[in-house]
Amino acid sequence: MTAAVATIAPPRRPPANVRLGAEIAWTTLRVRRLVHRNDLTTALDRCRATAARPAPAPSRDDVVRISRAVRRTIGLLPGDSRGLVASLVLIAVLGRRGVAASLVVGRPRNGFGAHAWVEVGGLPALPAAKDKFAHLVAL
Repeated sequence: MTAAVATIAPPRRPPANVRLGAEIAWTTLRVRRLVHRNDLTTALDRCRATAARPAPAPSRDDVVRISRAVRRTIGLLPGDSRGLVASLVLIAVLGRRGVAASLVVGRPRNGFGAHAWVEVGGLPALPAAKDKFAHLVAL
């Protein structure tokens, strides 16, 4: 009688979109803690410090895809993560992919308030309404 040989298949990796969602969720928790415990400059520096591996920069379409994934994923998480937190999460996620991004803070052209967004190469990471906000500072 011959012994049956059992083969064990290697574990399957989750799909790329699931991995990206998990990365965004984890990064959101980290960024919320950074913003709560640090000033903006320190939090931004620590988000950028995640750029550890040199890799070819993603295309503009990939940047927009990642930006949309950040927006969708953060919308599913409990708590308020609009504006600043979402921008810092996007900077950290893009930084891990070798993309240098700027945090831009602006104000509405008609009214009061503030808004934060991310620019890559001088272009918003997500298409925005043209001339809706006036730049105050880019970090």
